[in-house]
Amino acid sequence: MDKFRMMFQFLQANQESFMNGICGIMALASAQMYSAFEFSCPCMPEYNYTYGIGLLIIPPIWFFLLGFVLNNNVSVLAEEWKRPIGKRHKDPTILRYMFCSITQRSLIAPAVWVSVSLMDGKSFLCAFSINLNIEKFGNYSVLNGLTETDKLKLLARIPCEKLFEHQEIRVAATIYIKCISQ
Repeated sequence: MDKFRMMFQFLQANQESFMNGICGIMALASAQMYSAFEFSCPCMPEYNYTYGIGLLIIPPIWFFLLGFVLNNNVSVLAEEWKRPIGKRHKDPTILRYMFCSITQRSLIAPAVWVSVSLMDGKSFLCAFSINLNIEKFGNYSVLNGLTETDKLKLLARIPCEKLFEHQEIRVAATIYIKCISQ
């Protein structure tokens, strides 16, 4: 029973650090699950960039806002900000400290999401496959006779394993873009 009480006191004393760790682990798990189960590049030049960059930007913004709103100190900060001056003056350094503290804690989950997404590289590959100079990756006779539109359509299919016919070029381009993302 003493060990349980000591563990409870430790968690209670380090509640903020514990919650930051929980948020980081949840962001890590959600990024891995989305990448493994749900991510599917559209493989169309009009949508690849928007989808890939949107995956790197939109969830972190939501995580940041959620972390900011769910923080316990936001209400204290708002009360201190709106409180009438009275006999005690408002100290802007305290308000600034509280705001910076809340912001730092709220940035943990977005930082984890972005770093995991970049290490995985699927969204980065989807976003930047159309900007690739395919002539660097071996047999570029594939491009002979293609118009610029057809070339973009071919490059947009690099993230899609089943749609791209030239596997050696696709593998080399995928490795190259994933290395840049990491």
